[in-house]
Amino acid sequence: MQAIYKVEGMTCQGCADNIQSGLNNQSFVTKANVSLQESKLTIEADSGIDINSLNSIVTTLGNYKLRPNTTNIFSEIINYFTSKKPIVIALSIVILSSLALQASEETFSLNKWFMSYMGIFFIIFSFLKLLNVSGFSMTFKKYDLISKIIPGYANSYPFIELALGIIFLTQTQSILIYANVLTLIFMISQTIGIVRSLNKSEQIQCACMGSAVDVPLSSLTVAENIIMIAMATYMIIQFL
Repeated sequence: MQAIYKVEGMTCQGCADNIQSGLNNQSFVTKANVSLQESKLTIEADSGIDINSLNSIVTTLGNYKLRPNTTNIFSEIINYFTSKKPIVIALSIVILSSLALQASEETFSLNKWFMSYMGIFFIIFSFLKLLNVSGFSMTFKKYDLISKIIPGYANSYPFIELALGIIFLTQTQSILIYANVLTLIFMISQTIGIVRSLNKSEQIQCACMGSAVDVPLSSLTVAENIIMIAMATYMIIQFL
């Protein structure tokens, strides 16, 4: 007998592996497979499968819960962003803090907001990468195009991000154009690599938050990079 359930509470591949291993260790379970990307459990058992019994097992493994696999767009959206909680929180901080810097201005300046957003973005994400540069570089080289070509680039990238963040926040006019060009190049390189990995269904940790936070590559990572690409492109056009 086979059944499919939605899994709530997973934030990384380790969560999915933990649930899958825990269920496969049960005598009545023939096979259990957990997909982090789809927040889904597919389970096969010799006898009838009861969701309450499964939940009693799953809750001992962590803060997880199984729900019937019903189609609900709102629930799907909530589950998706819950599984990407670290990135959602980080991006929320970037958005709110960059908007807060505009509060003292008499009029809202799109250019200044873009520079604040990009500066805070690079500062926060470079900090997470600098916590473990070697761990970050190992993951980064799995998908970033430039790091596959230039030796040492992956190890130096967190420091480059930090420098870019400082340039954008201080709004150093003489080199802002170069900072935007570099941002455009770096983000395009990462986005292409991420899309390729997603198309191959590769389970790779997103290096954007360093090695300390285990978040898989996803469409949200692509969207995050596309926003930076759009902002950098806009700023470059303003300088021309």
